[in-house]
Amino acid sequence: MGIEVSQPMARASQPNHKLAAVMLEAGVSNKGLARRMQEFSRADGGPPLATSHTNIGKYLSGEVGKPGARACQVMIGVLDQLINRNLRTVDIGYPDIKLGNEPVDPPIDSFESPVTISARLQRLGQIDVDDTVLSIVELALGDIIERYEVEGPRKLAPEVVSLRVRMDELLRQRQHPKQIRHIYELGSKLSGMLSYMAVNRGHFAHARMYANEAFYIANILDDQQLRAWVRGTESFCAYYMGKFDIAATLAKEGLRFAGEGPQAIRLLSNGLARALGKMGDVDGVHSAIDHANLLAEHAKTPTGLSPALTFEPYSHARLAANAATAYLSAGDYERTLEYGHQVERLVDESDSVWSRSLVRLDVATALVKSSSPDVEQAVHLGSEALFFSEERPIRSVWQRAHEFGVATQSFDASEAREYQSVLREWSNRVRDFSVPSKG
Repeated sequence: MGIEVSQPMARASQPNHKLAAVMLEAGVSNKGLARRMQEFSRADGGPPLATSHTNIGKYLSGEVGKPGARACQVMIGVLDQLINRNLRTVDIGYPDIKLGNEPVDPPIDSFESPVTISARLQRLGQIDVDDTVLSIVELALGDIIERYEVEGPRKLAPEVVSLRVRMDELLRQRQHPKQIRHIYELGSKLSGMLSYMAVNRGHFAHARMYANEAFYIANILDDQQLRAWVRGTESFCAYYMGKFDIAATLAKEGLRFAGEGPQAIRLLSNGLARALGKMGDVDGVHSAIDHANLLAEHAKTPTGLSPALTFEPYSHARLAANAATAYLSAGDYERTLEYGHQVERLVDESDSVWSRSLVRLDVATALVKSSSPDVEQAVHLGSEALFFSEERPIRSVWQRAHEFGVATQSFDASEAREYQSVLREWSNRVRDFSVPSKG
């Protein structure tokens, strides 16, 4: 017969929001988790468990302080499989439980980095760079874009810097004209990526410098879409610096380069609409989003939620997430909720913890600012948003989490006070990652 040993409560009941958020991410119910834990415990060689949905409910409510070490180990094993990443006890709300096999850091890949491979090929080429070297850098660039919202700028920026330095080294050697153009293009994109990453870290001075470099090279290449992309990133930077009129101007300039091309969707939704929303121009937001939707209907946009850091067209889901933000700033809470609910399933199915956080914070803010506020649901979403981004916070999540905090201050409700407390603790933990530097 299976066992289920729980440790007694040491203090008053406190709901386990972290476990609830991980279960939501895993898409598993109380009954589903209990059943999977029973099956897992019978297969892993340890003592079998008799976990029931009642046990899980008590863990979530805080009625039972915390599970025993064996139950916690099995729970983590099940949830690891469901969300495909390594959890620690602190991630499911039990920092006091120590398991001997918990990972300290994410496992390091045993393969060489693209930088090492390209350097070796370069040495083999002696003088002229082989096209294979540039192909590997191209693949590395795309790989970083795909990994970005899982691993974040703090981890990936050094890789981009190394690739950028490699491009500069190659330009100092003799190359064929077609290779020179390819090196310049890769250099411009890598500088643009560093600009984008610097905004996410709150390093705005570096963001502007990298953007200037990227735009300078785009002018040398006379590449209209690359010029448009860089202006979109500069608009993104100005937006998070609170310079909304400059953000709108940069987005409009980018649209002159983009025309009806693939970059126009990003410039209209992420750049122009969001800036106009902050300026209170509801009609302008509506016009920009309508135009972006029209372009998306006729463009070959990707399915699902496209990466936020991409040189390809924005998907419908990414457009909708930006539309929710723009309408929120403009005070059209009904459309915020409409676009937020439209995209929430795709966001939750994606690898982007930031998108999960940002969409939740937009919907939460709309819920407390609407004519019929739902503070309890809003705070639930806000708390989930903080949990999702705790390991990889970025500037935009920091800013919107605090904007939601301000929106809850006018409510004399226990839920609102609880969010304020959770926000203070979260802010202290992630300050080094997401508070902006000067400039």
